[in-house]
Amino acid sequence: MNGNMSKTLIILAHPKIENSIGNKIISTILLEQENIEIRHLDKLYPDFKIDIKAEQEALLAANTIVFQYPLFWYSTPALLKEWIDQVFQYGFAFGKDSYHLEGKRIIVSFTMGSPKSDYPKEILDKIVFPFQGLAKYCKIEYLGEIYSNDIHEYYEGAKENAIQISNKHSQKLLALIKN
Repeated sequence: MNGNMSKTLIILAHPKIENSIGNKIISTILLEQENIEIRHLDKLYPDFKIDIKAEQEALLAANTIVFQYPLFWYSTPALLKEWIDQVFQYGFAFGKDSYHLEGKRIIVSFTMGSPKSDYPKEILDKIVFPFQGLAKYCKIEYLGEIYSNDIHEYYEGAKENAIQISNKHSQKLLALIKN
């Protein structure tokens, strides 16, 4: 698939993006690219009342879907979970002759404030397992996950470090999208 011709949909979930380092940088860099649409769920649905039809149409128009979020207690922010539960419905995402997202691609991209030592591979595998299952169940290709640790401002120089990490994260994500 030609990365320049395909459309990428970023499903961004961050309840306090204005206070973010990583997700703000990543989404800003992605927004500068061609053929990338960002749907910031917290801006679109602060009341959690999701326009299911509009979201399904956005998914249908994309070739690649990226879930972008900060890790909250080993999971997604609540609105992203609610969005998945409502949008990936029987008769749309799965069910008898209803795999409308079949052949599309999914990437999971998230940031963590904690150091790498807090998230060994077996923990990360459990964190991304629900997305791998969703992809398999809906006949979507799971391209993988990109994650970054130490995105915080807990000590002197941490913000500069987080900015560097976020910029590298963005470049890895763009490379995977265009792959």
